[in-house]
Amino acid sequence: MNSDKRPTDSSPLDARPWPQGERCQGPSDRTFSSSLGLPRGGEARENFWKDKSVLVTGGAGFAGSHVVEELLRRDPSVRVTVADDLSSGKRENLRPVYKKVRIIRVDLRELKNAVTACRGQAVVMHLAARVWGVDYNQKHPGAMFRDNILLSAQVLEAAQSCGEAERFLMTSSVCVYPRDAAVPTPESEGFKGSPEPTNEGYGWAKRMGEFLARAYHKEFGLKVAIVRPANAYGPRDHFESQDSHVICALIRRVNRGDDPLKVWGDGSQTRSFLYVEDFARGLVDACERLTTCDPVNLGGGDEVAIGALAEAIVRLSGSKARIEFEPSRPSGQPRRACDASKAGDLLGFVPKVPLEEGLKRTIEWYRARMKKGSPS
Repeated sequence: MNSDKRPTDSSPLDARPWPQGERCQGPSDRTFSSSLGLPRGGEARENFWKDKSVLVTGGAGFAGSHVVEELLRRDPSVRVTVADDLSSGKRENLRPVYKKVRIIRVDLRELKNAVTACRGQAVVMHLAARVWGVDYNQKHPGAMFRDNILLSAQVLEAAQSCGEAERFLMTSSVCVYPRDAAVPTPESEGFKGSPEPTNEGYGWAKRMGEFLARAYHKEFGLKVAIVRPANAYGPRDHFESQDSHVICALIRRVNRGDDPLKVWGDGSQTRSFLYVEDFARGLVDACERLTTCDPVNLGGGDEVAIGALAEAIVRLSGSKARIEFEPSRPSGQPRRACDASKAGDLLGFVPKVPLEEGLKRTIEWYRARMKKGSPS
């Protein structure tokens, strides 16, 4: 959800029925397996996803559509419902699995809509969010806070009040961390000081979403996983937006022939990136195994300077463009890279796609889309 647009009707729109002959099933009661060899601290059940009814909010979006695919890859019997207002998500993102999922077009900032979406769901994976680039975040902190806290609060309340969810995933962000956080940043600094000022509204909304999840866990016993992912990138991201994130923006500019290639900041600011397929795998693992609201970073491990990132994108695109930095433009936090060791300990999570390989795949996907006349 990346815009101020709302459906004209507050009730669910364009709901697709389940594929013929199938029905949504509630949670099943299975015993824990001692033979899974899970890392310490994790909780999981053998065939956890079998016949589960799973709601993915924001499931038609960039990251959400990959989560839907990952769920169906793990077990084709999963009954996935996607709740998305389609303001930034696209039905086309779900084309590979379109006949296997149920889609509800709905504004989840309205509680009654969130209740409709959560009813009958054994697992609720909350990914719906208002996400923009650093310039928009700086100019609209109120809207960013309002919409993101509303989404988290309404979906969490709906999942709890329906009484059927045995798991809830709260997708948070590394944007909760303060500007002066240690690098790599451990989870313990998530509520230190204030979030990075350039994304303050978004960062505070994500912090409050985490707090609310812990409060619901404490009061109602809801089993919640909290994940703080690093910057995700890859196919289906929002390349067309003028407020797109850095990898999308650079790939778009290089491939339209910009020379010089203008890069915001002086190039020294750093980030950690996670390919979207690894991102989706990590979220599904966390939702299955983590239940106590103990936040976990999900990251690629490497801290990359934006200048070096720009050079790699120019090289991998076969461009000869000269890079020109713009120190006066917004560049966000000077350094951002999370400590992902906890995810390794609890989930055995290790990213499978190195940054260079992920960039190659993303550039190829973008070029294929451009040839078809669609930028994203």
